Amino acid sequence: MGKTASVERPLEAHGPGLGNGSAASTVQKRLNWRHVAAGVCFSVIWSSAFVAGKIVVTEMGPFVSLFYRFVGTVFVLGLLCGKSLWGPQAGRALRAGLVLGLLNNVAYLGLSFSALQLVSPPWVVVIVSCSPFVTLMLGVARGLESFSAAKLLGFGLSLAGIVLMVGVGKLEGGAVQGLLLAAGATVAFSLGAVLFRGRYSNMPLLPVNFWMSVCAMFCFAPSAMQSSVTPLAVSIPALLALGWLAVVSLLGMALWLLLIRTQGASTAAAYNMLNPLSGLALSALLLGVPTLPADVAGAAAIVAGLAVALGVRLPKR
Repeated sequence: MGKTASVERPLEAHGPGLGNGSAASTVQKRLNWRHVAAGVCFSVIWSSAFVAGKIVVTEMGPFVSLFYRFVGTVFVLGLLCGKSLWGPQAGRALRAGLVLGLLNNVAYLGLSFSALQLVSPPWVVVIVSCSPFVTLMLGVARGLESFSAAKLLGFGLSLAGIVLMVGVGKLEGGAVQGLLLAAGATVAFSLGAVLFRGRYSNMPLLPVNFWMSVCAMFCFAPSAMQSSVTPLAVSIPALLALGWLAVVSLLGMALWLLLIRTQGASTAAAYNMLNPLSGLALSALLLGVPTLPADVAGAAAIVAGLAVALGVRLPKR
């Protein structure tokens, strides 16, 4: 029992502190390059959804794309889960999946996609990248995270790097509504992270992810039913991108929940700040987008900020 508790305890202390005490030292001692590698892997997978989503949304629209994305995810997760969907914790997994599905899949993705129709993507990226701040504050309020000046400093440095990379264009008509939608998406994402860490972190990940996907599938179904566009009517690139989005929902969300369980909510949220960097690398690799000096400077600021916030320790030689 003692060994199991040690494995499941997050990298941050459970009670609020001042950042100079046990919580900060715990992060310094236990957060290493393996933890960071898992977070980077999550960022790369999560960011790839923006590249694939750009292709799919153009042909299918945001909500129809999300519906078929989760149809594929439900099918694959149903096969993987099998009888575990009806195990001893089936009821709790169902309830957790429905609540987290509404926050992470429906509200976060739905509001983000809707915001993209009103404001330019850079604004959405910047606002959503504030999720570590929101997650940290919510976690401190619930006694699940400890306040740390190093985290705030690091998050601020990373956010400055993100602004430098993506830039901030001029706001036009509908901008206020778009910004509010993006802010709502950020709060929903952060609430989901804190709620999972505080109430559902001992739940089996695949069944929870399955019910999260089922929840989103049914919520986006009305839009799909009203549309004449189906996967059979889109191009081959869009169909392949749609399939990859289902993979992202499967692997990316499972890894996201695992990061929250093992490293804490605010630390897991911090890896979202790598998304612009991961997206830039994928865009350069897959789409041939050139890398500018501002991108290099912004990327350096993001990495440095996260190193400060997370107290990363390099492997000993």
